[in-house]
Amino acid sequence: MKPVQSAYPAYLMLALGLLVLTWNNLLGSALPAKLAELGGLHKTNKITATWLGNSQQPEEDSFSLQDMRQLSQYNLRDYDLAYALEASTSAAYQKNQSPAQVLGVNDRYDQFQQINLRSGRFLTFQQENQQVAVIDEDLAQALFRNCNVVGLEIELYGRKFKIVGVAGVDCSLIGTLTDRGYGTVYIPAKILLELEADSRITSLAMATKDAGTTGRNTAVLATALVSIGQDQANYKIIDYNVAGLLIEQDNLLRNFVAGTVVMVMLFGWLRIKIKGIDHFCRLRLRDKYWSELIKGDAARLVLGMAEIAALVAVMLLVWKLIKFTLYIPPENIPNELIDVSFWADLIKDGIQTRLQSAGYVAPPGEVQLNILTTIQNWNLFLNIFLGWPLFLLGLYQLKLLQEKLLKVEVFCSIFLLAALSLGTALLWIIKMPLVIEKGEVLLLFSSVFLTVITLIERRSGNGEFISEKSI
Repeated sequence: MKPVQSAYPAYLMLALGLLVLTWNNLLGSALPAKLAELGGLHKTNKITATWLGNSQQPEEDSFSLQDMRQLSQYNLRDYDLAYALEASTSAAYQKNQSPAQVLGVNDRYDQFQQINLRSGRFLTFQQENQQVAVIDEDLAQALFRNCNVVGLEIELYGRKFKIVGVAGVDCSLIGTLTDRGYGTVYIPAKILLELEADSRITSLAMATKDAGTTGRNTAVLATALVSIGQDQANYKIIDYNVAGLLIEQDNLLRNFVAGTVVMVMLFGWLRIKIKGIDHFCRLRLRDKYWSELIKGDAARLVLGMAEIAALVAVMLLVWKLIKFTLYIPPENIPNELIDVSFWADLIKDGIQTRLQSAGYVAPPGEVQLNILTTIQNWNLFLNIFLGWPLFLLGLYQLKLLQEKLLKVEVFCSIFLLAALSLGTALLWIIKMPLVIEKGEVLLLFSSVFLTVITLIERRSGNGEFISEKSI
């Protein structure tokens, strides 16, 4: 007698698939919210320009304070503007020393970055010429062993700087991945330019008024760069409205996959219902007229048509929920589909950009964006190529083992709720935004249960799991 095969491996595979799918859903919703959170007051309504050069290139190719004043007074006077330069040095307090990342910024820098002040205030316009500093908690702990340090002084470049504020440290997953291992200090940009002979203003951030994807934001900034004698090609320009849209688009693609599963299952049911009604009518019409059929079996026909109408309505609702317009950056769209020169130029521009940015150091905001984008891309990849295959393979194994539908449904119900709770707790642990989209969660649960019912209950050869009696 052939030994009974254990169902535990199949249930384990099913559980892993459900865990991946649920975590993908929760993390995917948290990432766009985190990007907006990291953007400070303006969230993703900003556009940045970062100099692609390095210390070997002439200074006139980067921004100057005069350029910033001209932009804020004339070309971009109607927009909030922030700029920064970066350096590294040692910070000291009495005998304690610690390496520090020094950011020379203007008074509006905190409107474009997440700087959660624990005490004190950020730099003001009136302090542009003063030796004042805002330090983060890491540097405060390294130098003072506590964070109650507003009013004390630290030493940078042999000069005393009065601490006017203490910024919190981002302890989330993104903050951990971008942590350099030492603290950060913010001082007025003008002061850092005086202290660091080779330093230059390398990044500019501008608040945007157009949240669309028409390129209008980039056009405004490009025109402003030309007005101060700068070449747009020397700068990496990022429209965070578009960046946020592309991150969110991964979520839409994930929902589209789950919705497609639902649509396929519903379409299968719809086909079976239509075939059932057709078969029922053909049998009755062998010895009856249409009038007799309608008169005698009106209730069954109405019930069958109502079921078909309900299935069509649900399919339309699901389609309305998951449909979206795929966004592709305009610069990646040729005028003609077959245009060899366009694709050649696109590849050439990509290579030239990499060569030009050989010494390029991304500012903190761009580093965070790159990490968020990478995580989101992997999140979508794992959803499609790991989560769904594991779930479907486990379900197929359970079907071969002839597991009962109720048992599998109960298992999926309990495990989905457990995975949802576990994923929410994990988001809290890694300090990511707790954003749970009810519609997306419902879509995932629906796709799971419809797939379970369809695959486990479909045992007959022709795939029909309703009989003529049910019409």
